[in-house]
Formats: sequence, C-alpha cells, structure tokens
Amino acid sequence: MSRDPTAGVTLIEMVVALAIFALIGGAGYSMLDQVLRTDARTSARLDRLGDLQRALLLVGQDFAQAEAHSVGQDGGGVVLARDGVVIRYQLAGAVLRRDVTTAGENVAEQALVAGVQGVRWRWLDGRRGWVSDLPPGGGQERRHNPQAVEMVLALPGGQQVRRVAVLPGEAD
Repeated sequence: MSRDPTAGVTLIEMVVALAIFALIGGAGYSMLDQVLRTDARTSARLDRLGDLQRALLLVGQDFAQAEAHSVGQDGGGVVLARDGVVIRYQLAGAVLRRDVTTAGENVAEQALVAGVQGVRWRWLDGRRGWVSDLPPGGGQERRHNPQAVEMVLALPGGQQVRRVAVLPGEAD
C-alpha cells in the first residue's frame, strides 16, 4: 500500500519525533546544569583562595615593614606599627580582620577572610625559639621585635593555612 505524497505525518511519527526531541533537550539541560554548578563551585573556591592570598600578602608586608619595638599582642589580636599607623589583626567572630588606626582614629576596617575557625600566633625569639607568648614591647623583658611571626589560620574541614613573616632586624 502506498501513501499519498500530499498526506501529513502520522500521530505515531509525531510522538516518536517529540520523544527524541525531549530526550535530546533533557540531556542538554542536564549537561548545562552540571556546567553551571561546577562553575559556581569553582568561582567560590577561587574567591576564597583570593581572600586567603590577599590576607597572607598583607600579613607578610605589614610585619616585614614593622617599626622597631612596635610588635605586640593585644588581647586576642596582634598589633604593630608601620609607616606611622597602627595595624591590628584580630579574629572577630569567624572573620580575620585588619584594622588600621592613625592618630587614634580608625582609618580602615578590613574583613580579610571569612569562615575562620581560629587563629594562632607564634613568635621566633632569638633566645627562646618559637613561643606563643610575646612580652610587652618597650619594657625590660623585650628590647626588640621578634625575628619572625607565624600565623596559622584554622579553616573548616580541618584545613590550616600557615604564614611565616620575617620581621626587620633592629639595631642595638
């Protein structure tokens, strides 16, 4: 039996074509969704990495340019003087902060890294080696800045980020 060449498509042909189109569309959507989710995760990780790199760079620069007798501990934070300004690093909630003060006026409050579970500071003292406590500056106990500072950030998932910064030498 032959078909009339002017006749349209049958219902079965239409259903088969729609089913094939639906399968191709579903596969395409699934691939696009996976690509978008992967991109979002990658972007979040890159943003986190950028925040960490920026914080570690600032810590290194600040301590490398610390003024003589200016490095000390202040409660849960660390304080130093650099170029006539006072810089304080502290953990506020789950955010590592860098606050810059000049002439008693807060000039900049920077949230460097969010999601920090803890921060540990250690100091390289020429006589005692690596220590967790730093005697106050300007007194008889400590005449100089330590030789280096170590900052360890505790991050979620048991991860740690460590930065060691060498402090400038001081004349006797």
